[in-house]
Amino acid sequence: MIVLGLMIPLTDRQRVTGCLALPTAARYDPSMPIIISALHYPWETIDDCCRLAREALGLDGIELSLHESFAHSHCTREDVARLPALKDRYGLTLAAHVWEDLARLGEDAGATALLEWLAVCERAGIEGLVIHGGSFDDRRDGLARTRNACARVLPRFERAGVVIMLENHYAYDYHDGHELFSEPWEFLEVLPYCDSPALRACFDTGHGHMTRNWEGLLRALAPYLVHVHLADNGGVDDDHCPYRLGTVPWDGMFDLLAAVGFAGTFCVEFPVRDDRAPFARCVAELAARWPHCRQLPDTVE
Repeated sequence: MIVLGLMIPLTDRQRVTGCLALPTAARYDPSMPIIISALHYPWETIDDCCRLAREALGLDGIELSLHESFAHSHCTREDVARLPALKDRYGLTLAAHVWEDLARLGEDAGATALLEWLAVCERAGIEGLVIHGGSFDDRRDGLARTRNACARVLPRFERAGVVIMLENHYAYDYHDGHELFSEPWEFLEVLPYCDSPALRACFDTGHGHMTRNWEGLLRALAPYLVHVHLADNGGVDDDHCPYRLGTVPWDGMFDLLAAVGFAGTFCVEFPVRDDRAPFARCVAELAARWPHCRQLPDTVE
């Protein structure tokens, strides 16, 4: 059974298109930007990172990486200080990925870590924060630990207008890693319970292909889905190969995303380096299916 959860009011445009609106308490842009993970294209300085994403690749923004080391190619502390000016200069949508294992940290330490990253988001102008739910030997206990850590901080995230985006990950038994949030029921033990516009979902195409349950995940996550990672692989490991050079069933995934009314952000999570043809094909296909997505400039080809 799919739990539909919170009923969300629609804007006029979204009533026409059938797309879900994000509640106004959160600022994460629902106009279907295409952004790119900062870990998947080469850059040396944060100025280059922003300029390349906007001017060379023609994209709307960046999903940065935040790590406690503050070492390149994660954001450094200097990068965080530079980001507000660069965001304004290039008109960027900014998200970020953090790497804490909330389940293993537990409620108190997990909540503290999230609040520390919220402070970074506020300084940098980051609007959405992608998290993994973590790993834990006792699956239901791990889900409860992650859920409780999130629930503790959601009022603060709501006030700041920053959205936590919980990502689907590897299967629980993949390499005996005991990763959480690969199955629809796991999300449905957290998202409806927290019932907050500051807690939403991120669907990773590569992870969904590895777990072979992407259809069920997309249907269950539809009321909460604001962010999609575009990653390709061979269906076994998290290869992050170029677009359509793996075996991800892209056409089926895109069809279902359209059918459930997805109206959020697409994030490129495959390598974009010297050969940009797979990247250009991906963005062209998104723009053809979703008119609100940005068309690439001719120079990208």
